[in-house]
Amino acid sequence: MSQTAACVDIYALNTGTLQDAFKFDPDGGTAWSLSGMTFEMEIKASREDTVALLTLTSGASQIVVDDAAARTLHLNVAPATIQAALPCGEYVYDFVMIDPAPTPDVITPLMQGRFFLKQGVTEV
Repeated sequence: MSQTAACVDIYALNTGTLQDAFKFDPDGGTAWSLSGMTFEMEIKASREDTVALLTLTSGASQIVVDDAAARTLHLNVAPATIQAALPCGEYVYDFVMIDPAPTPDVITPLMQGRFFLKQGVTEV
């Protein structure tokens, strides 16, 4: 498994549920899976910030594994969660996989990039 995090920009509206889906290493065979892993994504104003504006976790069901063997998962973040943490703007994020089996945990960066939050039009 590569230790290089993919650069992926994410665009979201503050009025919709964030449900982007991701598939990792689509042609990489079955040498590794998402089974037994936990996931975390932090969104910050800049990479130098020590505190995240918004933290998403698999433990809070904001990151959901759809198929561990096929390495697919999706985000599941309610608009209220996004609105409470982030005004519209441009941010940075990274997305990591945490393997709790070894001691200490092995933390593998899977994605990083910019997170763009735009004002939605439809208010439900």
